[in-house]
Amino acid sequence: MGWGRTVIETARQLGVDLGALLQAAGIPAADLQAERWPIDHITRLWHAAQACTGDPGFGLKVGAGVSPASINVVGFALQSAATLREAIVMVQKYQRLISDGGRFQMLTGQTTTWLVYHPQQGRLAFSPCQIEAVLSSVVRLAGWITGAAFRPVRVQFSQAQLGPAQDYRRVFGCPVDFEQALSGLLVDNAVLDRPLPQADAQLAQVHEQYTATRLAALAIDSVSAPDV
Repeated sequence: MGWGRTVIETARQLGVDLGALLQAAGIPAADLQAERWPIDHITRLWHAAQACTGDPGFGLKVGAGVSPASINVVGFALQSAATLREAIVMVQKYQRLISDGGRFQMLTGQTTTWLVYHPQQGRLAFSPCQIEAVLSSVVRLAGWITGAAFRPVRVQFSQAQLGPAQDYRRVFGCPVDFEQALSGLLVDNAVLDRPLPQADAQLAQVHEQYTATRLAALAIDSVSAPDV
């Protein structure tokens, strides 16, 4: 629910009442107590938030507001990663603890690497804002992990542009293309492989063990849960 709470908080900052947002999404208030939501619940929330705010840049604003808490226990594990590339591999490995809504793929070249996002929607089609939020959150979290401003070489979206060009430039700080074959960020290999100042091998092992335990528990819960 960390990701969902970030959506709710961003909508609140833009003047949308929580009750009105949940009503527009068709989500009972009691569901806020759940530890995990079905992917279609999250999609309903996104569509409702976009409609209630009327803000085409809502996804970028959500991404800019993420914190380690937004990505569950994985956020703690990233703190001790040796490099940004290692942190991304960790996200790939434990993606299900963050969300069921997508997967990341790294396509590494000689000097740069594409970090490609593959959405995995449920029965409902994703809001385009969701994709923008994911890529902008990568920029936000990468800056947090490295302790410095993070700027990709290039950003691409498979969807059409939603808001003003200056909003994308402000968030990504690089050229942004739309209606492309993939959605992702192109990153310099030197940035991905640079040693991080907070790297701690022992702490990384502790965090990974705990995160792996949580993932295993989630897998057991998924198998034992009844179909609905």
